[in-house]
Amino acid sequence: MPYRIRWEGNGVYRRFFGDISAAEFHDAYKEMTDDIRYEFIRYIISDYLEAQPGPDFTEEDLKAQAQLERLRFYDSPDTVQAIVAANAKTVAFARYYESLHVSPYCLRTFRTVAEARRWIAGSPRLGWRGPRRSASPAAISSRR
Repeated sequence: MPYRIRWEGNGVYRRFFGDISAAEFHDAYKEMTDDIRYEFIRYIISDYLEAQPGPDFTEEDLKAQAQLERLRFYDSPDTVQAIVAANAKTVAFARYYESLHVSPYCLRTFRTVAEARRWIAGSPRLGWRGPRRSASPAAISSRR
């Protein structure tokens, strides 16, 4: 598996390794969004310091991924995403992804994980309300 996902309280840290295919990139996204904790996250850090897009990974794949994220926006609307990359090809992909303005996340690219964490700590998503609380079944039925 060319990635690892670590859940961190209010967020998730995804670390990628080696050449990442479009399918592997999508698998990492699916694993993250299928987890019950995804609804309550405030940030995503995607660390590509030890990775780069594989030969089959195209800008069209990035565009499709951004559109998929748009569809899942209301699952975690207050999320910010920090991309960490230093490799020229990876930075170019990250900048292209940012330029699409399709992804619903407040998104920014950094050269170190520490810079990304400082940005997240500065609360770039001003409308963040904290984790949403689901009403209990009893509360819902008492409203009827």
